[in-house]
Amino acid sequence: MLKSKYKAFEIQDALVSETVVEGNRIAIADFIKNCKEGSIITIHTLDGEPFLIGMSKLFLYCEDNEFLNNQLIPYLRWM
Repeated sequence: MLKSKYKAFEIQDALVSETVVEGNRIAIADFIKNCKEGSIITIHTLDGEPFLIGMSKLFLYCEDNEFLNNQLIPYLRWM
């Protein structure tokens, strides 16, 4: 189940950028799409619980696999 907002991090080498994203497919996909190749991507709830962890476009963990497989991945492919 998606939350209203998430903390999203892009980690590349020693650089870490943080942003807050809305808890919807479009905002999460836009964040991932704008990350650089080779970046580590982590998205957490505002309480710090991990929601999605990945590297570039390879997803290693997602709290909501139905969202990942049925909404986010097909949407990213379409983009």
